[in-house]
Amino acid sequence: MNKLFLSLVLPAILAASGWAGPTKEEPMVNSLGMKFVPVPGTTILMSIWETRVQEYMVFVNDTKVEFLERTDQQGPEFPVVSRTWDEATAFCEWLSRREGKTYRLPTDHEWSVAVGIGDREDPKASPKDKDGKIKGVYPWGTQWPPPAGAGNYMGEREDHVSIMLSPVGRFAPNRLGIYDLGGNVWEWCEDTYEPIASSHVLRGASVSTHSPHHLLSSYRYNQAPTSWILWSGFRCVLVVSGP
Repeated sequence: MNKLFLSLVLPAILAASGWAGPTKEEPMVNSLGMKFVPVPGTTILMSIWETRVQEYMVFVNDTKVEFLERTDQQGPEFPVVSRTWDEATAFCEWLSRREGKTYRLPTDHEWSVAVGIGDREDPKASPKDKDGKIKGVYPWGTQWPPPAGAGNYMGEREDHVSIMLSPVGRFAPNRLGIYDLGGNVWEWCEDTYEPIASSHVLRGASVSTHSPHHLLSSYRYNQAPTSWILWSGFRCVLVVSGP
């Protein structure tokens, strides 16, 4: 099946049949098995999972990039961890070349829309200005503490003792069909924390997080692009229209 058919004829056939594109019930799936769903009001599809070890190791093996195992990476279905912003961005650039499409990290605003607070924040304001400003709203809702099964947060795992990652998709997805926007690993965003800074934003907290403030959907953490923390990971988005 040639590229002309895929790019011109197939979309017309699907549109005529009533297929409107990816949905949370029928996500777009790329050649690595990564699944992407629409984020309303944006020009992206967002990966339903944090980038897994199995995808990241294809990147490592294909590019021969140095892979420093800064902590146990767990099995193939676990999120890759202890990655820097530079490494996350390099993965997205490689994936774009491999797939012939534009993949990148989500912007801070896109991440807010995905977690359900985008309509309550000014998309033009800096992440620093929005940091922690929406009180009492968490990825799972408004109750505290998080209900059982809400996500992989400290004290919310099956073992209740040790800090352990979970495979992606272990907990329930949100209304868009996206998993782990809270807990498991911190997720890098494309934006810097403030316009004049070099540090980049991380969202969503991690398996080691237990503070109510840090678990807010509006909370932002930040690190230099060459730095990593133990539970820093990322998810990709696919640009489907726009600049």
